[in-house]
Amino acid sequence: MTVIAFAGPSLTPADRDAFAGVDWRPPAQAGDMLRLAAGGAATLCLIDGYFDHRPAVRHKELLLLLSRGMRIFGAASIGALRAAEMAPFGMTGAGAIFAAYGRGSLTGDDEVALIHAGPDRGWRPMSVPLVDVRATLCAARRTGMIGRGEARTMLRAAAGIHYVDRQWRPICEALADAGRRGAFETWLETGAVSQKRLDALACLEAAIHCGGERRQPPPMVHTCFVGALARACGTDPASIRP
Repeated sequence: MTVIAFAGPSLTPADRDAFAGVDWRPPAQAGDMLRLAAGGAATLCLIDGYFDHRPAVRHKELLLLLSRGMRIFGAASIGALRAAEMAPFGMTGAGAIFAAYGRGSLTGDDEVALIHAGPDRGWRPMSVPLVDVRATLCAARRTGMIGRGEARTMLRAAAGIHYVDRQWRPICEALADAGRRGAFETWLETGAVSQKRLDALACLEAAIHCGGERRQPPPMVHTCFVGALARACGTDPASIRP
């Protein structure tokens, strides 16, 4: 079974090396799923994807793959969002971020947004996503590093920073006491939690070891939008029709 994974900043280069049998692809954008539909069957992990300066993966693309019997797993970033939205049609989510979107405790796309380097630098994250801030503050509270009020203050500060600029230093500045701030910054060096990475790893494990009975594929309605998207990404619309 071939596992295709669209991933970028949610995983490190070492993480990718640990899953040597995976067919790695860069962060997904609109049209990438349609190109897969023209090929053979596989299992798909949707983890990272573009949404700002490039068009995001469309729901109809995923529905097309699901209608053809492909197993699709999603987690961590755009994968968690799409898995929560497409779960009624058979997409499988993994991890805490997917679960939070699924139950409605997370609603904003900006929760998972960040900026990152390109493939030449291993897709290294260059800002901190809000979901990782939440996970880290929860961990800090569990260890007694900060109190409930301090965690709320820091989370409000983080939410008020645009995702492009979100870094730990300005978030930590929300702690008025210099001694508390310094202690927390020191704790961050080993205590920071990357929930996106944890969920991405869980998604890969679920896809690689998936088994059991398959769900009935959902019906696919072919619209002019799907045909237009296929032409825009260089795919013959005839290749994606039944």
